[in-house]
Amino acid sequence: MIFEIEVFKVFVLVMVRISGLIVAAPVLGSGNFPLMGKAGLAAMTAMVITPVLPALPETLPGDMLSFAIIGASELAIGLMMGFVMTLAFAAVQVAGQIVDMLSGFALVNVFNPALETQVPIFGFFYFILAVLYLLALDGHLIMLEHLIITFEHIPIGGLVLRPELLREVGVWGRGMFVDALFIAAPLGGALLLTYITMGLMGRVVPQIHLFVVGFPVTIGMALILTALTIEVYLIVLDGMFGRMWQNVADLIRGMA
Repeated sequence: MIFEIEVFKVFVLVMVRISGLIVAAPVLGSGNFPLMGKAGLAAMTAMVITPVLPALPETLPGDMLSFAIIGASELAIGLMMGFVMTLAFAAVQVAGQIVDMLSGFALVNVFNPALETQVPIFGFFYFILAVLYLLALDGHLIMLEHLIITFEHIPIGGLVLRPELLREVGVWGRGMFVDALFIAAPLGGALLLTYITMGLMGRVVPQIHLFVVGFPVTIGMALILTALTIEVYLIVLDGMFGRMWQNVADLIRGMA
């Protein structure tokens, strides 16, 4: 009976770590994924992982406070992993907002159910492409694979937070803005040239109403350039996802 209680404790803590990742991950944590589905996925994954975990060197505490503290550390592991993965999609959102601001679409927002917030049109378009590309690369399975690896490096209750790791996460957050500029650079540069050209035309031919002509021209240029640069965008995404998985691996080693 004691053995069964200890196994159930381990099962609960494993499910808490998995739940942290599912809540914070960019695809698994989407608002389109029903809450019952998230709970079922966490429970089934925990049922698969718990029997193959090595025996703990010490029994888990029986009092509620100590057990809750260990549960909070397990939840933090999953949340930090999900946060690092979300940085790549945050870069996509920032790039979309830059393009929207330059193209004139910034005045129109749409609701993104995955982020549960209002986002510009290009930001939503880039986000959908990033999600589809991640699913095409089996990114959702790689997320769960990295989560399983955490149990090899970080046993139950073995979370260690070092200041160096937190500074490294800050560096990854800074790189989010660099990735956003790389994504928005082709369209941003072309739209900047478009604005310069229209400005010169306005000086040469003052009769042209730039406020009337400018919006259709910039919107049309943005749509055409987006269609022409999708392949470039996917190449940038491929590099971003590669760095994302590397950052997750470094995070796991840093928390061990």
